[in-house]
Amino acid sequence: MRELFVYWRLSRHDVGAAQAEMQRLQTALEGEWPGLVARLYLRADADGSDDATLMETYARDGGIAPGLQADIVTRGTQAAARWCRGARHVEVFEPVAR
Repeated sequence: MRELFVYWRLSRHDVGAAQAEMQRLQTALEGEWPGLVARLYLRADADGSDDATLMETYARDGGIAPGLQADIVTRGTQAAARWCRGARHVEVFEPVAR
């Protein structure tokens, strides 16, 4: 079951606006893709610089299919473009059985 993790840097001053926009996007994606669970995280171990890091996560029963991944990446890139410093990093993981 593939899960998607997307992280990107932005100015600490833009966190509020970026967070609101990404939460709107994630709510829309959850409505369009039944079973999708999207979450947003703010990196907690800040280094005192002006930079902040947001992490988006996406999970769905049966995994994140390539079409859904493309939708998330494309729309997320558009939504974050105003604030993103550098590239958005997309990583795909599968849980390890216990």
